[in-house]
Amino acid sequence: MIKIYKLHKNQDGIALMVVLWILVLLMALATEFAFSMKSEVNTTRNYKEDIQAYHWAKAGIHLAMAEILAPSSFHASHKDFGLIMEDVTKKSETEPTQSDVTTFLYPNRKNIQYGSGLITYSIVDENRKIPINTTERVTLVKVLTSAGIESKEKKDVIADSILDWIDIDKEYRLNGAENDYYQSLTPPYNPKNARIESLDELIKIRGIDEKILYGTDQQKGLINFFTPYNSKTNPNTASPEILSILFSESQEKEIMKQREKRGFYDKTISNYFTIRSTGAIDGSPTIHTIKTVVQKISGEKNPILLTHFWNDNSF
Repeated sequence: MIKIYKLHKNQDGIALMVVLWILVLLMALATEFAFSMKSEVNTTRNYKEDIQAYHWAKAGIHLAMAEILAPSSFHASHKDFGLIMEDVTKKSETEPTQSDVTTFLYPNRKNIQYGSGLITYSIVDENRKIPINTTERVTLVKVLTSAGIESKEKKDVIADSILDWIDIDKEYRLNGAENDYYQSLTPPYNPKNARIESLDELIKIRGIDEKILYGTDQQKGLINFFTPYNSKTNPNTASPEILSILFSESQEKEIMKQREKRGFYDKTISNYFTIRSTGAIDGSPTIHTIKTVVQKISGEKNPILLTHFWNDNSF
């Protein structure tokens, strides 16, 4: 007699495994969905806060512009506050003293509360520097000396090359450089033969590297001495290094003496200003900074501001 045995397969274990895999898949999908939603929320919040910070920074720009547009008979520097102006609304028959010099329109430019945001802005006088596009060779050499360049040969090369870069002709000076030199570089490029619009251009000029242009911890760079704007250097705001380049030793001492005594030397008015404004939000790391350079043009009726540079995302 033949016995027939039937195989009994255990289907319960397979079903359990399938259910477990489905649960794992659903948990993974749920985790990915939650993470995606959190990322979306964070991105939306960051975008919203950045837009808010941007408009607060822009408000700071307008506060600075209001200061610059206010009437003043000279501009000077304060060791703690920065750029200051004489308040011409104060009528005085005598020569103004430091107590007559006030700021427009806000005595504090840091952490100005506006709703849930904070505004911080600064006004820097571009007239405190030397206009590079109209500078004579002897002044260039003096600046290079102050920037720590000792080699006469190197100073001659850089000074002549700067002048060749600015002038409109293709004739090069004794130690300068024109098209043939720049075309021999890798990659090759042409000299501008026009006015310098940004000091970053100087890195392209023969003999100038990043250390010479931007400086080091021990030495100031060319950007600390020059401005690309055709402005008259203001002795009330210029650094001692720049004063020593432009004035004789006795004049420099007299200027610094008057500045320390009453806060200014003479009634020089500046007309180019760099404004940097940062908007921040209480309790948030989000900030936004705007940088602009404006020129104050005094008209017959009211002064106006001409914008020469604007950077919506300055660092």
